[in-house]
Amino acid sequence: MLTHRIHTKGFTLIEVMVSTALFSIVMVVALGALLSLSAASRKAQTLNTAVNNMSAALESMSRTIRTGYGYNCSSGSTIVGSVIQVNNCSSGAQLFSFVAADQSHVEYCLHNGVVGREVFAGPSGSWPAGHHDCSTDLSFSTYFTPLTPPDVSISKLTFYVVGANPKSGTTPDSLQPKVTILMAGTVAVTANQSTAFNIQTTVTQRIYDQ
Repeated sequence: MLTHRIHTKGFTLIEVMVSTALFSIVMVVALGALLSLSAASRKAQTLNTAVNNMSAALESMSRTIRTGYGYNCSSGSTIVGSVIQVNNCSSGAQLFSFVAADQSHVEYCLHNGVVGREVFAGPSGSWPAGHHDCSTDLSFSTYFTPLTPPDVSISKLTFYVVGANPKSGTTPDSLQPKVTILMAGTVAVTANQSTAFNIQTTVTQRIYDQ
């Protein structure tokens, strides 16, 4: 009588443990890479949104400045009486005021890390009583309008103005009024991480320099 032994093959316990351990290691590495890519994508989206907001604010400033006149680097002194005051600042200034196309008096400045705008549309040709420098004015709820988003901290805002003196002025020149705006700061991409940026743009007055 012949007996047949059937030999079955399988994995030993050690082989199963080793393969499980290797699979776990691969999954942990893959999951870590996936989480890193997801975090990098969120940071990139946050930075892109902040930069787009900054570009929109700068473009808004540029449009208003381009159609204005009476470029001045002194606070609240664009018009004195009926005389339009102009002031070049080729070495740079931290605020900029001018007369907008709608005849309102506009001033841009930096206050506590925020770029803001003050507008006074009074017909008297002077700033309201009690008005102070845009960067130190205490009446921001009335006059000051923030232009930059809260997740962006501006550390530097500088205006360079050339050609503000009209050709018929006391100190005539042959330059069309032009202002260069430099802006630097940081964008909060996460709660503990920020990215620095620098933006520059130049705006030329559209009105012909008489």
